[in-house]
Amino acid sequence: MSITATGGQVIVEFDVNSITGTPAVGAYVLKFSLDYSMPPQDEQTYYHKTSAKVYVGNKDLYLGIAFPEQPKTFRPHAYPQKAGLLYEMLLSKDAIEEVEKLRSGEELNFKIEITGEYVDGMNQLCSSETLRYKSSHTEWISALKAMNFKGGLVFELPMDISPSEDVKTALSAIDKAKEHLYYGNYDDVVAKCRISLESIISNWGNIRAVNELIKKDKKAMSKEQRFFHAINQIVHFTHLSHHPDENDEYISFTRSEAVFVLGATISAVSSYAEQKI
Repeated sequence: MSITATGGQVIVEFDVNSITGTPAVGAYVLKFSLDYSMPPQDEQTYYHKTSAKVYVGNKDLYLGIAFPEQPKTFRPHAYPQKAGLLYEMLLSKDAIEEVEKLRSGEELNFKIEITGEYVDGMNQLCSSETLRYKSSHTEWISALKAMNFKGGLVFELPMDISPSEDVKTALSAIDKAKEHLYYGNYDDVVAKCRISLESIISNWGNIRAVNELIKKDKKAMSKEQRFFHAINQIVHFTHLSHHPDENDEYISFTRSEAVFVLGATISAVSSYAEQKI
């Protein structure tokens, strides 16, 4: 898209090339790499004081304002010009979480509205142009990793121990579940959590005794038995990832459900490992 003068001549044309990111203190930086070109023009004409309103998703939800990494005046000369420029914006953890919900493991659509001040020696006017950009699944994941966003997807629990073989199996499955969460494969997140939990559940507590106590007197259950029962219910929930329901239909899981199961699985494996020290 292009910024044009009052006479219709093109001052500068913009095109989104790519996106990336970087970490910041208490936030994340999303960067849009723009290419621009300027045909030969009268040197009295220029375009400056630019910013970019950024919208995201199929419904063009407002995300925030991006600014050039450094002040830039787009001033044409007697010869054509081509170069690139980064526009940067700060995003909170909550904002990225909402973007992830919108994305749901798919591509991500951006609308970028560049606004600035056009001056031609006689006129001084505001002018804006709208760009569209579709970020691929792979590119967006790379941007998240460049932001070091991984730690914010689910909570982490310290596990400063030498793990047993069953804990190693559980941790390996958790690592795979985290990777699936990155890529939006929420059914696979739940499936890997099932593997993780089943690797420890058989060596932890007495399922039959707990079930019998539930039938007789739930109030008589100890804290440990209640905790084990809660974990066992998570295992029961994850069974839907491998088996059809009563209507012979396979179940899909949402991002929030996958995050819940993954967080509960990390907590369960951590608690189990601590008991085995």
